[in-house]
Amino acid sequence: MLKENSELKFTLIFFSVALVICFGLNLDILKDYAFLDAYEFIYTANRNSDFQNIFIENGRPLLGLWSEFFYGSVFETISQLKWARIFALFFCVLFSTQLFRFLLKLGLKPYESAIFSVLVLALPTFTVYFAWSATAQIPILLIANFYAGQLLLKAFIQKKIFSLNFAIAFCIVFISLFMYQSAVMIFILPLIFTVIKTNSFDLKTVTYFILFTLLSFILYFVFFKLTLSISSLDASYRTSLNPLNIPKRVIKFYMFELRILIKNSGFLLISKLSLLIGAIAFLGFLIQQFLIKRSLIFLSALVLILPFCYAPNILSGQSYFSLRAISPTAIIILFYQFWFLRNLCLKYNKTKVGLLIIPVSLLLLSAFNQKKYVAGLQHKEYEILRKAFQDFDINQVNKLVIIRPNYGFLQELGYLKNGFSGEFGNLSSVKDWVPNHLFSQIKWEQQKDRNKTSEVFPIRNINIYNQDNYIQRHNIKTIHLVELFEEAFTIKSF
Repeated sequence: MLKENSELKFTLIFFSVALVICFGLNLDILKDYAFLDAYEFIYTANRNSDFQNIFIENGRPLLGLWSEFFYGSVFETISQLKWARIFALFFCVLFSTQLFRFLLKLGLKPYESAIFSVLVLALPTFTVYFAWSATAQIPILLIANFYAGQLLLKAFIQKKIFSLNFAIAFCIVFISLFMYQSAVMIFILPLIFTVIKTNSFDLKTVTYFILFTLLSFILYFVFFKLTLSISSLDASYRTSLNPLNIPKRVIKFYMFELRILIKNSGFLLISKLSLLIGAIAFLGFLIQQFLIKRSLIFLSALVLILPFCYAPNILSGQSYFSLRAISPTAIIILFYQFWFLRNLCLKYNKTKVGLLIIPVSLLLLSAFNQKKYVAGLQHKEYEILRKAFQDFDINQVNKLVIIRPNYGFLQELGYLKNGFSGEFGNLSSVKDWVPNHLFSQIKWEQQKDRNKTSEVFPIRNINIYNQDNYIQRHNIKTIHLVELFEEAFTIKSF
């Protein structure tokens, strides 16, 4: 009883402290802006009768319902989207607290559990979750699927495969696949943490987890095809399976994605140094585990589990790498690195103070990334476009052309040295679907008496061109975003 009370007290303290730290490092998410898809969702959720179709075609019908509710019913203006981001941050901290409590129960000391669980919130993946309202559902899925993993672990260890725990876990994972496939693999984490902490490796339990994953994915795919058939829709290219491509994608993972994840929050600002420190911790962990177990099977399992947890993306027809879709693997790599440094501190007591620099640095780097490469940057872009669009007179204007910047515009301009995917260091307006929806949304928000389904300036009357393929049309009004951005973004490197 005393132990349970002590764990509860530590958990409440951790949650409170982590929430304060997380908000403090990500204050820019409270500013006004949307981000990529959110610009389209908030405008089309109540205006497009086919809004759900794109989600069904991508195998995410539940995400479609979620997005329609959030963007169609809860939020009306772009300034209100900050509440979705606060919601996401709160549940990310709740997920971190869930990790903290699990590690406590495994026998880690409170300060060890706290350091790792807070560092999870500093991962670039979570920086995106905090900043992007379109990913607000993911933290809930992480919590649910981590719980599913705990239930599975209990069922498999007790050899009660067909039990209530198994049934609940399967329902959670199966339903989550229809929301966001990449998040479900978080159910592997309880197994990984337990194996490493207890220094035990049961091949049968691991096999059960693999078979459970296959069963879940196969049944999901069958029901996905049935949903398409009922809806009379075609699957998107990202849902297409190509087994012959899997070896190539796995190799790509080890050559590219793994390298990015090893760098953690320093992947943009101090890339080479982060790679060096991260690689030492990652490889050091693998060497430590091999020396302890003396088993190539165990070592291989630790390495192969990384692309396995990235399976939804490796199986996907889309080869595009985004940090928001790789949270399970990112957390596992972080745990490997953390475990190496923990063991180093236990063996060499004098290294404790020096090694504290690493977690503090990662937290500060995550704050820098948020301000300069994600939320802070998106806010600055939004303020520039909001003013330009509000001042634009649409009276007697039937057609409009908007010239958007190219991908990597800020790097070409010299404002930022680096960028990654569409998530870090890139303007939302480089995408064709952003400037037109934002323009129509801004014009709608300017109306005093507004209806959520009304259109002040129709999307179909706006043509988007990039700066390379635009041919001057003298009879059509034009807004040149490139010129606006060149004036607004001073040439300053970070």
